[in-house]
Amino acid sequence: MPTWLYDEPPTPFASGIAKYFSNSLREESLVTIALGGIIFTRGSVGTIQEVFQDVAQNHAETLGMISPMIFFGSDFWTKERPIYPIIKELADGRRYDAFVTVADTTDEVISFLKSHPSISV
Repeated sequence: MPTWLYDEPPTPFASGIAKYFSNSLREESLVTIALGGIIFTRGSVGTIQEVFQDVAQNHAETLGMISPMIFFGSDFWTKERPIYPIIKELADGRRYDAFVTVADTTDEVISFLKSHPSISV
């Protein structure tokens, strides 16, 4: 679901297409319905905003669930945009710590999702 703000194409896998007028509402909606977890790939400020929206939900357990957060591309998330170490530090000692990881292959992503399904809290 792209917004009118950016010239983003919709996913070719969509069964329906919607447009939001507010990017922040779009991001909040998508992060909130992603109860099975989110795989964060290379991105800029919008992606980083979504990371912090997701970590806020996991940290405060506001949805009654903890879901996986996978940072795909360790070089990007630890060096180019070093958000992963910050998120791991925030998660330290909390229930969602085990649900945060960085991965470099699709096999690692799949394995992590299988071994860390979302949990109710």
